[in-house]
Amino acid sequence: MTEVNFIIAFISGLLIGITPCILLMLSAFGTSIVLSEERKSFLTIAIGLISGMIIAYIIISIVVINAFLILEKVYSFFKYIFAGILIFIGIWQIIECRKEQSKIFGTPQKVKTLLKDFMQKNSGFYAFLVGILFVLIKIPCFGTIYLALLENLYNNPLLYVFIVVYLIGMVIPILLVLILLRLGIESSKINEYRLKYRTHLRILNGAVLIFLSFYLLIF
Repeated sequence: MTEVNFIIAFISGLLIGITPCILLMLSAFGTSIVLSEERKSFLTIAIGLISGMIIAYIIISIVVINAFLILEKVYSFFKYIFAGILIFIGIWQIIECRKEQSKIFGTPQKVKTLLKDFMQKNSGFYAFLVGILFVLIKIPCFGTIYLALLENLYNNPLLYVFIVVYLIGMVIPILLVLILLRLGIESSKINEYRLKYRTHLRILNGAVLIFLSFYLLIF
């Protein structure tokens, strides 16, 4: 069972790394990556972005795990409520898979403007801030799978290892996209890929979330 959970955590991370939300953010970052002629500047931006995302996940983990521990006495009841919410979100993602912007998961224009301004700073520190803000703001879009994993594994002695495995899976595709941008691929190509497969990726994301939610109820 532990081996299965490790595989699920890793694959879930990989899937998150190629969700339309993250691909859109990376394509928007393309300009900053291209303008970073020096390798050191590129590394600073890439490390800043990925570090910010990891820090945000750590913050989420601390808050959620402590919430689960507090609710442990009513866990048998709470589990069904939480799983039901996740299943609803998964179904909603599938229902809205063809829409350009979700009514529930869309990002407010002011937030988009703020993130865009930070990206244009061409700075590792602002990339770090983008990573944190992006994950915290877009958690309903792609973070629900992670919440389902935390719910399944929060009392597992290997919980922190599972978290690391998940984050490694998530970082791999993000790092690959950043490298491709650095090597010269146009950010518009990344966005074209996102638009072409957006429907499929949303359906896959919703299906994985529903699966993990039922997995939570069964095990």
